[in-house]
Amino acid sequence: MQTGGQEQAAAAIKAQRALATRRRAPRARPPEKTGEPDGQVAIVLGFEALAPDAVAVDRVEAIDSALLARLKPDKVICPMIAEDYDALIVANLLRKLNFGGTLVVVAPELPNPRMVEREIRNQAGGLRVSVVVKP
Repeated sequence: MQTGGQEQAAAAIKAQRALATRRRAPRARPPEKTGEPDGQVAIVLGFEALAPDAVAVDRVEAIDSALLARLKPDKVICPMIAEDYDALIVANLLRKLNFGGTLVVVAPELPNPRMVEREIRNQAGGLRVSVVVKP
């Protein structure tokens, strides 16, 4: 015969086992593809666009709200320093256009790329920035 404490312990063990064997909810399925762009497009500034999902732009002035609305890019890629502009100019333009993606800055060898990343982010009002060092 079990005492009161043993009965409570047995009931607690049964409850734990019942919870452990409970089925989990099914995972959500990814949304079905539609005819519209899925946001996996990149605008490439100052480089040739080699990927099929990238659009090459030759100057900063070509990036405007109409282009962003049409392409819905998830990232804009630009060099840290170019002949006519630098990454800060591009970052401030994207902030003014309410760009919601990531600015990827291609930089030469740097001693502290994360510091440059933080500085661009701070100057551009919190825009997501990623600095990639080109060897």
